[in-house]
Amino acid sequence: MKKILLFILLSVFVAGAAYAQKKEKKLSEKELRTAQAVAKKMLDKDLVMYMSVLIHDYGKVALDGNRVSLVDDKFSCNLPYQGSSRINTYGSQDISITADNAPVEVDSFYNDKKGFYKLTFSFKSSYDSERFTATLKVFLSGKVTLDVSSSERGNVKYQGGLLIEM
Repeated sequence: MKKILLFILLSVFVAGAAYAQKKEKKLSEKELRTAQAVAKKMLDKDLVMYMSVLIHDYGKVALDGNRVSLVDDKFSCNLPYQGSSRINTYGSQDISITADNAPVEVDSFYNDKKGFYKLTFSFKSSYDSERFTATLKVFLSGKVTLDVSSSERGNVKYQGGLLIEM
């Protein structure tokens, strides 16, 4: 009986030590530089990103590195849109999501448990009065997701990364 109790206590101790090691993972030099660059960009409020994937109800579509920026509370993007739309397009009007230095007021917080910054803001389209709500998640790894919604069309999600010069 004492051997079984000792075995159980030892097992719990080893499992606890293994869990503690996983929780305090040491960053590699590259991960550390990336995390520092992300933190610097977040503090500067100067984010330049590229979106490489459009995710919608029909699957993923590769993008050609479309550029998105949030600089000094001004948001710019020109992202293709695929999904259901409740807006009329006459002639050659494009239904892409476009903003050119649109003024935004950003609400942000840091999720310590999952390691990402979450920024939410609204912006108006450059060519009409359509209003979008955006949720931008910037992970310490440099990965970025952008969720965009509007009352005029279905939600769409983009995925990409930060443009970081080191």
